Amino acid sequence: MKTRILVVVVLCLLVSTLAFAQKVNINWDRNANFANYHSYMWEASPNPAKGLWNQRIIDAVDKQLEAKGLAKVDSNPDLWVVYSNSIHNEKDVVGTGYLVGPTWGQSGPVSQNTFIFKIGTLVVELADTKDKQLLWRGSVSDTITDNSNKNIKNLDKAVAKLFQKYPPKEKE
Repeated sequence: MKTRILVVVVLCLLVSTLAFAQKVNINWDRNANFANYHSYMWEASPNPAKGLWNQRIIDAVDKQLEAKGLAKVDSNPDLWVVYSNSIHNEKDVVGTGYLVGPTWGQSGPVSQNTFIFKIGTLVVELADTKDKQLLWRGSVSDTITDNSNKNIKNLDKAVAKLFQKYPPKEKE
């Protein structure tokens, strides 16, 4: 019986860990020719990150855009880049152990543990500077911990994952 309970607890923890893996969502203008864009400039964020995180986000995005062949310029860019971010709490309730009654339907968790996670979401948008139309939008969400170094590594991984398939291919 104890082995069974241990297996259920381990499975619940694995599922909750997978539920909080980085989630990426990308959308773009299917008519845009991304080969025509070679330079970018930052627009001020409508919701900038606090403290040192604003520059960390800009640096992480700069690194990815430059790796994709885009040059950061001070005037006359092809693209405007802007980001926004949000942080919210998410709850995960895990039951440990189960009580099974003598008839159908009489079962339930013996005890419950509630875990609260901070989830951070970063949204990056690229817009054409000439017609002011949105061309590409990506968002990524991940858990935020109390460990600043881990959060910096997670930011770098998340932004790399965000731009992994940039520029988008026609058939995706």
